[in-house]
Amino acid sequence: MRDRSDRYQVHDVPALTPPKRLGTYLVDAGLLTADQINVALNDQQATGMRFGEIIVARGWLKEKTVEWIVEKVIEPERRAWKRREQAAWQEMQNAKSAASQSVVSRSTPADAVASARGTGASDATPKPKPFVRREAPITKPLPSVNSTDTDVKWVG
Repeated sequence: MRDRSDRYQVHDVPALTPPKRLGTYLVDAGLLTADQINVALNDQQATGMRFGEIIVARGWLKEKTVEWIVEKVIEPERRAWKRREQAAWQEMQNAKSAASQSVVSRSTPADAVASARGTGASDATPKPKPFVRREAPITKPLPSVNSTDTDVKWVG
């Protein structure tokens, strides 16, 4: 008697988790605390400034440090993630075509991903926003978390 258990094998598909955000990298590197991230996110909602601009304006990190992390760590990881996403999509399409033995449509991968998401092909690959330096719309300087000023007592 032949073992037919191989008919119903479950193939693990690697989860495509999106790349981490800037604050996560900074916490993992020990450059900021989770509380500082929360403060910066609240400031971001209140002022509309970008996250990196806020942590520089508060004096927690230097602008060059933020730019280096974005350029050398975050952007390469995002490009690699995009390549893995496209490869997974291509593999899924190859598996579908092999299983159904039908002709694959002649659309491009970007068109197919866009149609699966319900958007146009131009929306499938958003372009990153260029970094634009803006002046902080803050009327008074933001207090540093590690402030040595003895006049101000922060509660909480």
